[in-house]
Amino acid sequence: MHSEPSDAEPRIANLPRLIFLIAAAVIIVGVAAALAWWRTGDFVWVQRFFSYPGALFLVACSTAQFCLSVQCWRHFSPGDLLRPAWFLISLSALAQLTGGVVTQVLATESRLNPLTALPAPLKQTLVRWAAESGPLFSPVYMLFLVFGLFYVLKACRQNGILGRFRAVDMLLLGVVAAYTVDFFATVVLAPHRGVPESGGQKILSWTSDPLLCILLFQAILIRRSVANMGRGLIARCWLSFTAAIFATSVGDIGLWAWSRGYLPVFLQAASWYVWFLASAAYALGPAYQLQAILHATARGTRRERMDLAVAAPHPT
Repeated sequence: MHSEPSDAEPRIANLPRLIFLIAAAVIIVGVAAALAWWRTGDFVWVQRFFSYPGALFLVACSTAQFCLSVQCWRHFSPGDLLRPAWFLISLSALAQLTGGVVTQVLATESRLNPLTALPAPLKQTLVRWAAESGPLFSPVYMLFLVFGLFYVLKACRQNGILGRFRAVDMLLLGVVAAYTVDFFATVVLAPHRGVPESGGQKILSWTSDPLLCILLFQAILIRRSVANMGRGLIARCWLSFTAAIFATSVGDIGLWAWSRGYLPVFLQAASWYVWFLASAAYALGPAYQLQAILHATARGTRRERMDLAVAAPHPT
């Protein structure tokens, strides 16, 4: 593991608290916008929230996730199983960031969108392209994350700390798996009498839910594995990833239930804010991992300085 100056440790230590506070503030603003909508009947309150503070928060979380994941990758030495793990997690974060910029900025009519400065025909074409292409980044980031978590599980197995599932874990997996089966039965296969609609983009978008099932399986198993090491920063890292993946699953289920008319209005609105929790949790994962690395490095550096002080010749 590479070493870095220990003065970065206090700054990284404050990151999780900062992420929590900003996420709480954004959700409070979002709830206020929803209340204003219910009170006035004007949906523009919610629209402006998601177009500006909501979009900025989602992109900022993805940016933080990517930068922190790259820092984690850089701290692991070649040959360490966690080095390729964090490299793939970094690529996953980059795909999330790209998809967030495309979906939250370029596919909207907000003032944040630089495409609005282009001539109208070109702007409409590019905005339409962004709206169609943005969702395709979801299965890409999930696939990178699946391979990254595979290396983490491999490291857990080699170190003899691979955990086991509990009843509550099986319940969570069962809920997400049941939703995935129902989605394919009612959306993918049923309208075409068992023959899925062709088209690369459509097929790629269908892979998101099965990949989410795999990710949830991996994340829960990693969480149970590192829990054997105590409730420290590493455990918080993978608890954050588990929470992010589960929140993403809840968000997908909410969108599906909303489109089918299964949710009342207040639950529909509540499901929109799950994505902010997922984004914050994705950023918290590498923040806790980097904090653990810097803490261990600083502790090792202090121990080395003490050893040098003891070994140094004393004047007589």
